[in-house]
Amino acid sequence: MDMEFANSTKTFDYDLDSIIDTTPYTMEIVISSVLLYIGVCTNIWMIRSLYKSWKTGSKMHFYLLGICLADLLGLCFSSGVSIGMSATIVWRGGYYGCKFFVGFQMFGATVSHLILAGFNIDNLFTIACARSIKALRIIFLLLSFATTFIISGVKVYFYHLISWAESKATYCVLDSADTYLIVLFVDMVIYFLLPFLMMLLFGLPSLFVWCCKKGTISYEKMTGDDDSSTDVQFIGRDIGIMMAYDVLFLLCNAPFNVNYWLFGSDLIIVYTVLGYLETANACLNPIIYAIFNCIGRRKERTSPGL
Repeated sequence: MDMEFANSTKTFDYDLDSIIDTTPYTMEIVISSVLLYIGVCTNIWMIRSLYKSWKTGSKMHFYLLGICLADLLGLCFSSGVSIGMSATIVWRGGYYGCKFFVGFQMFGATVSHLILAGFNIDNLFTIACARSIKALRIIFLLLSFATTFIISGVKVYFYHLISWAESKATYCVLDSADTYLIVLFVDMVIYFLLPFLMMLLFGLPSLFVWCCKKGTISYEKMTGDDDSSTDVQFIGRDIGIMMAYDVLFLLCNAPFNVNYWLFGSDLIIVYTVLGYLETANACLNPIIYAIFNCIGRRKERTSPGL
């Protein structure tokens, strides 16, 4: 879970040293470790599967590989930092470690969500323009990285290592309530709201356009262009897997973000469970790919003439 939700403006009347000496959060360490292990295994399998079935110029393979690599990076960073914090309670990574690890903790997950948003936009362009514009993929990929670097840089700048009260304990937090709200809002917009809006504005219309064009003469003519026939021919498959990724994105991320904006971390059990659900998004994406992959192979085996 994102450490940025810690608010440094809170004050406490109890003995901080008693907290530092307590047993590390064993349950949190175990759950985060399990999610990390499952996510690494499933995403590595997916990378291997994509490599074996790679088709040069395939839009689906390009976006899914980008999402997979971003998810793998995000799991290693996010779960790794969460495990370390659960084990040490206070921050022991030093000043530069505070800025780097907290600033880039959600880098991979944010890139993954923005690449998925690009996939939604690209599918609409492909079905509407009757061709796949390959330059858009590179543009969306670069924009995803650039946008995430900017928000990560903002967090790197504003996060500080602070000693709490008279204790020697140090915490990596934002040092003011105003900064906390601004950084949290901007991060939430880039991490969740922007991808969600792209899914609504481009993902659903691409499904609607495809349903309207499917089976028409104009749709059949799309496959005549040698440069884009592969992407157009399988646009239904691309939209299907995109919609499945979108639904999983909403199921895993919307509950946590809505709960946090409404209740903060007051409902600690709900907050923790939904945080793990959010992390599980990266573990479940390869399962969607596996399901569609199995369906595709089954159709190939049952197709006439094969």
